[in-house]
Amino acid sequence: MKTYRIRPFALSTCEIDMGVFTYRCNYGKKAKSTSFIWYIEGAEKNIIVDTGSDAKLREDFRGNKQGVDLISFEDALAKVGLKPENVDVVIQTHLQWDHVGNTFKCKNAKVVVQEDELNFALFPHPILAPTYAKYLLKGLNYEVVRGYCEIEPGIDLIPSPGHTPGCQSVSINTDKGKAIITGFCCINANFEPPEDVKNITPALASGGHINAVDSFESAMRIKEMADILIPVHEPSLIGVECIP
Repeated sequence: MKTYRIRPFALSTCEIDMGVFTYRCNYGKKAKSTSFIWYIEGAEKNIIVDTGSDAKLREDFRGNKQGVDLISFEDALAKVGLKPENVDVVIQTHLQWDHVGNTFKCKNAKVVVQEDELNFALFPHPILAPTYAKYLLKGLNYEVVRGYCEIEPGIDLIPSPGHTPGCQSVSINTDKGKAIITGFCCINANFEPPEDVKNITPALASGGHINAVDSFESAMRIKEMADILIPVHEPSLIGVECIP
């Protein structure tokens, strides 16, 4: 089976309440919410997972002035010898604003998204509507998928709903086992519950969700499947050159 490496690039970061990530736990504690893109090294096509966001988008769309830029989308791609127009495939874990901030720049890319996610993002329920920026979703070359899907040999999409209706995780074969980018918004703390909670549950649903039960089930399923677990907003991955 073909294997790959994952190159994470942290575009921006911001301090928020940890409870935004860990449902019913850790309120009042601080955590960094970091916006990443993930380049899959070794594929025949130029494939990235999500396109992240910068601090300006965070401020413009959500009014949060605390964001800090780490690297631009263009400079991140340049580290792997690419320009936005060279990207062949963008896998969107989901379509909330902080995951699609630069997708429109990838003018030649197919944008792979779950059907349930695209339908919801275009006509979101009021409970999650503030997390979707419709103007960022216009004019994209969507490739709509339904359920489990193989993108390339050893690169698979796994439905992981709950955080959003059509959230998907990305499973990537590496020489150290199966690495899974969670897709749903979480950090390491989602898989390391506080001591007083561990005897009840080994994982926590995303603090932001449309269905807490589905979110929990997705977290449990991905945790069990992964040899290398990659929480999509985990700040300790800032500066990591490659996985594994």
